[in-house]
Amino acid sequence: MSEKPEATAPQYKVVRAQGTWKGRYRTDLSVRDFSFVTAEPEKLGGTNEGPTPMEYVIGALNGCLSVVIEMVAREMDFRLEGLEIRSEGLVDQRGLFGTADVSPHFQSVDIHAAFVTDEPPERLEALQAAVLKRCPVYNLIKDSGAEVRLHWEIRSGVKQG
Repeated sequence: MSEKPEATAPQYKVVRAQGTWKGRYRTDLSVRDFSFVTAEPEKLGGTNEGPTPMEYVIGALNGCLSVVIEMVAREMDFRLEGLEIRSEGLVDQRGLFGTADVSPHFQSVDIHAAFVTDEPPERLEALQAAVLKRCPVYNLIKDSGAEVRLHWEIRSGVKQG
């Protein structure tokens, strides 16, 4: 059986953002119909008016994982009652400040995901494998060479409120 042409041909999408520097380590950004700010904390000379770019990246990781988990769970008929994702990224700031020859991106990332479901652990493993293969932000971070540690668990019987 041959694959459908649309499945083998590239399906590119352009992702755009616009930014305007406002001084004191602040940038006003827009993406589609949304506006947001990145800023550095006051201790680094910034205005602390918004998350740092790296905080947005770790937040984007959680959001992306959540979207892909929901998508794959639906495809698998995986019963998902609730989900909480918490991630932590470790950055060696010497790279940003130019005081050492180290990468300025995440050195490691820990992802903690708690699933409210009555599914067995084998089904969670299958879900995880598909999600990790398909999540763009996860793969962006993993492909950077950062060590990514996953801590996924099932919490049965307690729905999110």
